[in-house]
Amino acid sequence: MSATIFVTGVSGYIGGHTVGVIVKQHPEWNIVALVRDQSQVDIVKRTWPAVQTVIGTLDDHETLLAEGAKAHVVLQMASADHIPGAKSIIEGLGNGKKGYYISTSGTGMLHDVPNGYGNPSSKIYHDIADVKEITSFDETHVHRDVDAAVIEAGLAYKVPTAIVSPDTIHGVGAGPMKKRSIQIPFLTEAILKRGKAFTVGAGKNFWDNVHISDLATAYILLVEEALKPNGGAAVWGPEGYYFTETAEHTWLDVTAAIAKMAHERGSIATLDIDQLDVAEASKVHPWAPLLWGGNCRSRADRLRSLGWKPTGPTIYESLPAMVDFEINSLGTQSTSTTFDAKN
Repeated sequence: MSATIFVTGVSGYIGGHTVGVIVKQHPEWNIVALVRDQSQVDIVKRTWPAVQTVIGTLDDHETLLAEGAKAHVVLQMASADHIPGAKSIIEGLGNGKKGYYISTSGTGMLHDVPNGYGNPSSKIYHDIADVKEITSFDETHVHRDVDAAVIEAGLAYKVPTAIVSPDTIHGVGAGPMKKRSIQIPFLTEAILKRGKAFTVGAGKNFWDNVHISDLATAYILLVEEALKPNGGAAVWGPEGYYFTETAEHTWLDVTAAIAKMAHERGSIATLDIDQLDVAEASKVHPWAPLLWGGNCRSRADRLRSLGWKPTGPTIYESLPAMVDFEINSLGTQSTSTTFDAKN
């Protein structure tokens, strides 16, 4: 009997791209995707005829219970900040096959500004050596409340859990619906709209990054391990925490590259970069200090110990297509984040 993989977020950037890779690499898996309405059913069926669909949302407790109970593995790639949905799915898993739950978080929880916004920090978090510190952050850290709820529910229902924590994701998505991530697209759009590049402070702060294709292979690797006896070589439960870093950048370097490309395309008139303080940057985007002002430095030791080998383009190789996408879709894309619903 083929394994049943229940996926959420198929209409999104991460989920849409990842399901496309799964369908190619593992046609033997039975993929069941949560979608919002019939129009999304039609898109999914047109793109991947073999993928089954269930209409619902992360607020539909009974639907999530039922689908969780039938799944061998759940890939939660929708909102990283939806506690009720996570709890419902894990409860369903606990009531059914005792399958595995793979959650999506984000390295925004590491946000660090010890020397002020726009300045570098030397603190680097390793997902093996520092896992107890990472999973003990208080809930003022972004995503930490959901991570804690996932771990707690997994223990309560005896469901093995893993938390995947992506950093800055780059690359235009290959899914059928959402094509863009958050940080680089929002930054590019803001630069295009104001006609000039900017950084929060000096922009010398560090973030890690991962190409969307490498992130997809990270999820797939964990599903493959989950389907092995006893969860394979992966670590599950409170210490099942996985960063996805492949390289790191400063926001000044990325901003300068975006400005150069936008200028070459005639979309902005200058290569100059403004240094904005927190108040000024927040007028450009309310989450600017979090998105581009702090440091989030991590190392994906745990995935690499499982044999994960990133092969995707670098962030700078991804930028031309990302900048072109923003130029061609300027003013038509959402600039809201999962944080907005919580404030």
